[in-house]
Amino acid sequence: YFLWDTFVSISDVKKIGFGFVVHGLASFGVYILAFKPSLQYYGASFIMFEASTIFLNINWWLDKLGMTGSKLQLYNAVTLLFLYLTVRIMFGSYMSYHLFEDLKARGTQTSAPLYYFYRIANGSILLLSYYWFYLLIVGAMK
Repeated sequence: YFLWDTFVSISDVKKIGFGFVVHGLASFGVYILAFKPSLQYYGASFIMFEASTIFLNINWWLDKLGMTGSKLQLYNAVTLLFLYLTVRIMFGSYMSYHLFEDLKARGTQTSAPLYYFYRIANGSILLLSYYWFYLLIVGAMK
């Protein structure tokens, strides 16, 4: 999923922006590296971040089907915002904090490059999530 997301984002970077490329690369790396036995718990947790994507895609399709502003789109938007806030922002921040604490506690069990990759990649994903949530709120206010 994230590898495909990265390729699609790179192929359309001028239209959708560099943030999607960063998201795809960082998510792919974090998720693949979570297959290390000590981090599998986090891989399963982090894939849950994508729960809101379904509703984002539905919103896009409703626009394309000429249903912009419909009640269905309103209900979908409310669901999208709620899931984005609870899953990506709240749960994502919570799980990222625990990942960082777990990596620190493991000390020499985690290599320095892996530790810093996780910090930078996951931090980038969180910052993008906060920014995109802001854009969703601004879009909903229109």
